[in-house]
Amino acid sequence: MRKLKQYRSVALALGFAVAASSCSKDDNGGNDRPNEPIIEGGQAYVLGVGVEAGTDYINYIVHTKDLLNGKISLLNNGILQEGYREYLNINNYFYSIGGLGVNNVDAYYINNESRLTAKTGVTSNTGAEDYLSVNNDKTFLGAKLVVDDKFDGNMEFFEVDTDGYTVKETVKVPAKDVYKDPENKHGWRHTGMAVSGDRVYQTIFPYANGVSPNLDTNYVAVYSYPEFELETVIKDDRTGPAGAPVNISGIFTAENGDVYTVYHGGYGFDPKGNYKEGGILRIKAGTTEFDKGYHFKTEGIPNGGKLIKATYIGNNKLLAHKYTAEQNGQWDQTNLTFVIVDLVARTITAVKDAPIYQYSEPAFVDGDKAYVPAKVGASLHIYQIDIPTATATKGIEIEASYVKGIGKLHKQ
Repeated sequence: MRKLKQYRSVALALGFAVAASSCSKDDNGGNDRPNEPIIEGGQAYVLGVGVEAGTDYINYIVHTKDLLNGKISLLNNGILQEGYREYLNINNYFYSIGGLGVNNVDAYYINNESRLTAKTGVTSNTGAEDYLSVNNDKTFLGAKLVVDDKFDGNMEFFEVDTDGYTVKETVKVPAKDVYKDPENKHGWRHTGMAVSGDRVYQTIFPYANGVSPNLDTNYVAVYSYPEFELETVIKDDRTGPAGAPVNISGIFTAENGDVYTVYHGGYGFDPKGNYKEGGILRIKAGTTEFDKGYHFKTEGIPNGGKLIKATYIGNNKLLAHKYTAEQNGQWDQTNLTFVIVDLVARTITAVKDAPIYQYSEPAFVDGDKAYVPAKVGASLHIYQIDIPTATATKGIEIEASYVKGIGKLHKQ
């Protein structure tokens, strides 16, 4: 799983095709699809899971009424997915997004016959290396940097109407307008994006031939939204770059519109590098500059450390994966634990009863609970995090190698 994840930004083709929406269809679970499961009670949690089979990865969508009790087995269970998948829950759809040569994007939902089925027919062209639910969950925003070996090309943004499957025209911004090396020896990489008001904020870092020539500065490109006209690129040397090469988990928008960038302090980069301490910076709502009065150092404080991934869970808080030991390699995801990060109070709270685990993915937030997969030894479980009390409860066991996404659906 980690080997596959390592190449996410390089090889995945994720996203929607501009011209494919007109041919989407509903598979309604009738006589031609007898194996689509019936969802008792009309609602269920839906999970995208996978198993390693040698050098291959086989992916399924499974469902459960309860994420706390029992076990999910893939034996005679689950809906087999074609190829590699990423997942995103928007409104009442669970998107199964193909990658690594698979270009279809299926929208799973519970139909009026209480069957878990999919709208199909939407495919990807150049795809996207990042995607967000925006505009009050009415829009799927995709983004991809498309450049050649000489770093010529464009940053491409596109939007999809999540109800009608209509795709707006892709907007292209020349990559060298965003960042150009003075000697034209390298380009840059995308690590995340966030929308606040009428702007898109994009974290980037210089990059060439597998390495970055500058890990001392946090770069953020700022675009108008929804026009995607480049306004400026801001930078701050109090931290290194937010996010990481294949870790789209370094920029978040709070309810008041403030944008926060998270510097992991080395995860995803050469572990022998001389890195600054992990830290978080802020861009106040409506502005195009870093807040000089805000620098939240995540190391050297109670419960602090390097935060390698995080999910925004509301009320100015992140649920994060934190190292409990020294980082062991560029893509090390071992010796982790859960913490809750208060972005305003600038505190980190240890989650009670949290295990020391390996393997990290984003959490799914459902009210005041968050659900996140974690592997302890050979056992993969979903853990429920009670957000108000910062308490973990070990939940359902998954007989699989990994969980790539969690969502919740109700009968339509």
